[in-house]
Amino acid sequence: MRQKLLLLTLFISFLTISTFAQKTGILTVIATYKGVLEGYDHICKTMVYIDGMLAGETSELIQSEPNSCSITVAQGKHNVRIVNMANYEGNWEEHTITNEYSIDALYESEIKLKNELTINLVFDITEEKTFANLK
Repeated sequence: MRQKLLLLTLFISFLTISTFAQKTGILTVIATYKGVLEGYDHICKTMVYIDGMLAGETSELIQSEPNSCSITVAQGKHNVRIVNMANYEGNWEEHTITNEYSIDALYESEIKLKNELTINLVFDITEEKTFANLK
């Protein structure tokens, strides 16, 4: 019985130590709009989801101003979803065609994070496309 208890204790200790020893990296997201029309410069913010969980968000700014945030993330492969939110009449909503905007201002992909990764997004309203540059 003591041997089983000792093995269980060692196993739990090993898991705890490996969890704290997990290496992290920095993910930086830069969001910029191109082709904003006069009168449609919405207040917006960009939300960053890692593996389905909200991990960070930018400050609130008008679309014509570039915005960014940096978050600490465990190294390795992750599913990332980055979505721009527009403040319309006091309510936050996804800046998507479904919500009657001219562009789906979002990015979804699997990333591999080592030490640092920057995702530079350009939401181009004129071309109705989202451009992503990863460095």
